[in-house]
Amino acid sequence: MKTDPKKAAGRAFVRSLNILLKFARLYGYAHARTIEQLQTALQELRTAIPMGTDSGLLLGATNSQLLLDGVPLEGSPAEKQFAQLLSAAGLASVQFFASVTEDEIGRFVRAFPTGKAKPAELALQLKAALAGAQGIHINEIYFVATDARLKDASMAAQIAAASLGGDQEEFRQWLNDPQKLLELIAAAQGSKSGGVSGPGPGGPVPAGEAPGAGDSGAAGPGGGGPGYGGGAADGGTSTGIGPGTGFWTAGGSGVGPVSGPASGAGVGSFGVIGGGLGAGLGAGLGAGLGAGKGSGTGGHGEPSEDEIFAILSALTSFGHVGTGQGGVAAAGVFQEQMSQLPGHAQDMLKQALASLAAQAPNAKPDESVIVQLAEHLAIRFALERFERGEVKVNAVRQMLDRMNQEIENLRKILGAHEDKMSEAGMLVQSHREILDRQFWAAVPESGKRAVLLSGEAWCIPPRNVQSYVGGLIEQGNIAEAISILQNYAACADSEEAEARKKTAVGLSEMAELYAKADPRLLSEALRHLGLQLSVEQDSELQGLVSAAFVRLSQEAATSRYFPAMEQALDLVAGVESQRPGIARSLRSKMGIEERVPEFVEEALKARQVAAGLTNVLKLLPQTTMEQLSARFNRCSLREDSEHVANLAGDLGEEAVQYLRSTVRSGPVAEAVEMAGLLSRLDPESVMVYLPGRMKEFPRTSQDRIVRQISASGAARRCHILLELIDHVDPLVTPLVIDEIGVTLDREALGKLLTLADGDLPPGGGPYLRVKAIEALGRIQAPESASTLKRLLEAKKVFGWAQPQELRIAALQALEKLDPEWVRDYLPKSGIDKEDLALAPLEIPVTSKFVRQRRHTRVRLRKSVRAVCTNLKESCSMEIKTASLTGGVATLSRHLTPGTQVQLRLQIGMRNLQTTALMRDSRAQDMAFEIVDMNLDERSKYRRMLAGNLSPNSISQDPVDAELIAPARVANSR
Repeated sequence: MKTDPKKAAGRAFVRSLNILLKFARLYGYAHARTIEQLQTALQELRTAIPMGTDSGLLLGATNSQLLLDGVPLEGSPAEKQFAQLLSAAGLASVQFFASVTEDEIGRFVRAFPTGKAKPAELALQLKAALAGAQGIHINEIYFVATDARLKDASMAAQIAAASLGGDQEEFRQWLNDPQKLLELIAAAQGSKSGGVSGPGPGGPVPAGEAPGAGDSGAAGPGGGGPGYGGGAADGGTSTGIGPGTGFWTAGGSGVGPVSGPASGAGVGSFGVIGGGLGAGLGAGLGAGLGAGKGSGTGGHGEPSEDEIFAILSALTSFGHVGTGQGGVAAAGVFQEQMSQLPGHAQDMLKQALASLAAQAPNAKPDESVIVQLAEHLAIRFALERFERGEVKVNAVRQMLDRMNQEIENLRKILGAHEDKMSEAGMLVQSHREILDRQFWAAVPESGKRAVLLSGEAWCIPPRNVQSYVGGLIEQGNIAEAISILQNYAACADSEEAEARKKTAVGLSEMAELYAKADPRLLSEALRHLGLQLSVEQDSELQGLVSAAFVRLSQEAATSRYFPAMEQALDLVAGVESQRPGIARSLRSKMGIEERVPEFVEEALKARQVAAGLTNVLKLLPQTTMEQLSARFNRCSLREDSEHVANLAGDLGEEAVQYLRSTVRSGPVAEAVEMAGLLSRLDPESVMVYLPGRMKEFPRTSQDRIVRQISASGAARRCHILLELIDHVDPLVTPLVIDEIGVTLDREALGKLLTLADGDLPPGGGPYLRVKAIEALGRIQAPESASTLKRLLEAKKVFGWAQPQELRIAALQALEKLDPEWVRDYLPKSGIDKEDLALAPLEIPVTSKFVRQRRHTRVRLRKSVRAVCTNLKESCSMEIKTASLTGGVATLSRHLTPGTQVQLRLQIGMRNLQTTALMRDSRAQDMAFEIVDMNLDERSKYRRMLAGNLSPNSISQDPVDAELIAPARVANSR
């Protein structure tokens, strides 16, 4: 399988981009090394997405994982930190298009900070740097863009108006009235306050009513409804804070001079002693509080929008105090701002501060608590609107984002801890994520479930969906978890482009969750994405949907859920008919074809093939048949061979057709590998296509094909070999004749008898007649007896008409056909009994091995030295084991399997000549097979082997030594 060049170039670009950012931090952007690396990165990006193409490159990030067109990259720690930086900055992905210019790449890189910076600032810098860029697009994680119709409205009006969904215009003027807006906010907060109206000695003071009074030194038990009141009290020393809480719930508040050096009964002034906060902070500020006798005055009415932002500014100053910045001076600024606020705004902030002081009376205010004070309004208001069903969930995030902008200054003041973490190289969660998480945590369970089962589920960030669904799975509520995930996947079909975009990003992040909840969900999610790929027109969305499709496909392959993989491949085939470019890109990225060897291994090992696995392999006929052919050729046991052949047969006609086309006209190397399996599945095709191509194959390929066909166990392999015998190299012909005899098929009688009588193919010698007679002896056909007797008995004027080696082979064959005649004829045959000691071995019909030994192999008492006489470089060998068809020897240098050698064997004072082919190696040795030999020389060689025979010298290995690992012979080309 070929590596996708775009994928490789994309990986190289990501690496170069990381190196470029590193150089920029070390040397700056004007350094020569940085400029050179920028050119390298641009060149690799051009390789991935050449100019003039419609494709793009999508670089995504989820947590610490970089994704390239949806495919996870196995990166270094630097690349993982780069992914974390993008994620923390709220960036889902960066889309590079073919139209990208060198200037745009430079602006993109320079947007990354070279020094200390918060991740949240990266998104702003990138947007500013890439303003107007056509070749690079930044995809952020947020929900709904700002409505242009509200740009002239006040900030508070825009937040609330956005929350009203489609009724924005109708309520625009009403929401621009700050008094009405704050009245709504106060109502929202009051319902959540938890304070209960209760009778203090002075009693609660409702907003706008007549004065109330409290006894000196007594404190009300707490409570109070919504409203704003004020009271004037005489100075006193007793203090009290009622148990009522809530930022917007107010009763009377005592106001008097400071009494005592470090405590005060009221907060008429903000006592500061020695630079610290006075203990009177918030004392007497609880709902229903009275401090001394006094009389209440009427309520002040609702606060204005400007007063809300003044409160936020005061909280920012208070944050300076809380973080230890500014000391007494900062406290003075806070006092001044307090004095400038209207009375009712002071009351509101005092109540908030009193609640804060009550939580930790003796400690500095916690920065997260102060931030919560500022965020509380947005969260509570949004939650109230959401719970009443008056706001769509897709407007909630917009509302929170706008409020987050207003309190950004406060966050920066309180961000000293974040700065320290950034300096240490740690990534801090973005403010937007914090606010969003707080809102989601405040939503009741019923509300969460309702949103996740609605058509707006795509608005919920994937991490929140994962958290909620993960909790359901832990609780055993699998059915509801499945329903939520099904509904989320269905959002991929939405008519809104933003919905499709967010759903695609979410499905990529939640692929593992889908597989964990129920692998069948992968099929359903893939179906939605696959159908959308066929119709999606937006190029950016195509990239996101493709990335999600790839991610889910990879998860299906990892979890071994084959029905989902089958559906993914089916969908890609459908896309291919309309968008072949996208389909080819998907196939290379999905990684299913790369896992075919694993799937084949799993199918062959399992007693029962997993559901859907066979169908997946059917959809990948080329890769699957390549793997099965290689496995089939490596099989040494008949059972394994049968198993592979059966699996190949189950793959259907398309898979067999691929074998046919390869054998008919494919490359030589591939045709050689496919011939064996095709001879088992469709022998007729082999008989038609292969003979005409054999002459164009090199000798080693012909040799390999003959062995594969013989080992295939095909019912008609004898007929195939008969068709090939006249088309192979003369040095391969002896092997073909031997393999024909091994088939034990009577169909070969005519051809073998013709060869035995001396009618030989071009280039054939007497050695072929001996091999043909040995094959006749294995077939044991009575019809051949007369021919064998004639050859054995034929005489000339002086001696026998046929060579002695041929007569020995005929007599050994007749021993199996007519043993009584042989017993009577042997004394007058002129053949010694010792010459009959090495007879061809019988072939067991029920052998468990696919290949059989043809002659007895003898371990030599003393190694025989042989020299290769036809090679440019000298080569000698020590033959340790031998048979009439070959042997095993230690060579002075390695020879490529398939090499033809002329051997001169030194046996005592005599030399024997033979032609052999080198076979594969066994440890330090190599095997060789004799393919031609003078018959007189063969008789001498036979006697030498017979002289070494003893009970311990006969090897019992089930397979010929010269047939070791035939799968490697093809590599000799």
